[in-house]
Amino acid sequence: MKKIISYAASLLIVISVAAAPSSKIIQSFNATFPNAKNVKWMDDKEGYFVSFYQDNNFEKVLYNKEGDFVCSWRYSEGKDLPTNILMILNKKYNADKIIGVTELTTQGNVTYDIKLNKGDKLYAVIMQSDGTITKEQKFDYQATQNN
Repeated sequence: MKKIISYAASLLIVISVAAAPSSKIIQSFNATFPNAKNVKWMDDKEGYFVSFYQDNNFEKVLYNKEGDFVCSWRYSEGKDLPTNILMILNKKYNADKIIGVTELTTQGNVTYDIKLNKGDKLYAVIMQSDGTITKEQKFDYQATQNN
């Protein structure tokens, strides 16, 4: 029984070492995100996911198995949106509040999924980094009744 437990433990150690990201990926991550806090790595069939907090935003990055950047997600309150995006949002919606933003960055593109409200309307807007709106949805708030 001890041999079985010993073999199982050894196998788990070998698997966990094999699943760890390479030092190249970790060095690249640390150079790109020097202020990352609460860093957690996860192995996936697509590559390596890393999640962390930076500047009060939750972020995730995907590297492929070779260690190359694939894409990243940043979840924020929208305070750090680029000026051109803010200007378009203010002109088109004059929103009361930006509720949340998911920023998706790939090799050649940045897309913003923005949730904002104006009065009794909720908007879900997807914009490209050049300010082009690629999708817009509008919802009405519905009052809830307490019986």
